[in-house]
Amino acid sequence: MPALQEWVDEVIRGQRWEHFDDLHVDELDSQFRRPGRWMEASVMVLEVLEQLIARQNYQILLIIHLATTSVSAAGQPIDRLPLEDALGHTPPSFYLFPQPSDVVTQTVQAAVQLPDLSQQLQRAVYFQEQYEDGEYDPSLLILSTTLKAEHSA
Repeated sequence: MPALQEWVDEVIRGQRWEHFDDLHVDELDSQFRRPGRWMEASVMVLEVLEQLIARQNYQILLIIHLATTSVSAAGQPIDRLPLEDALGHTPPSFYLFPQPSDVVTQTVQAAVQLPDLSQQLQRAVYFQEQYEDGEYDPSLLILSTTLKAEHSA
């Protein structure tokens, strides 16, 4: 996917992580515009992005927004939800950061790791939700670092 390489090169060259430049999955291909394809496409694109970066120097943070709710999802079994049904209206987005990144560290420290989903995707997967204007805005955070790489570090 040439657009992915261009995005990676542009972010690195311009240190665009400082401006939180992101790439939405629906911008990559017309088949990814349907929300029903977002989960599958996001994981696939993450795998491609992992091959395009020097993983010892950079990492990708994938944020998947879930549907806003009036009730907190904290304490509910998020790992077992049919995630395609829980997606919000905002397409998943990718962020590229140098390693180590204070932004990524602080973001995941404020989230809850999802062990079952992490194991299933072989990546560190976290859940976070923010409360604003009477609604909870939940999202999944997926790091490009694989679980195998994390355990060997």
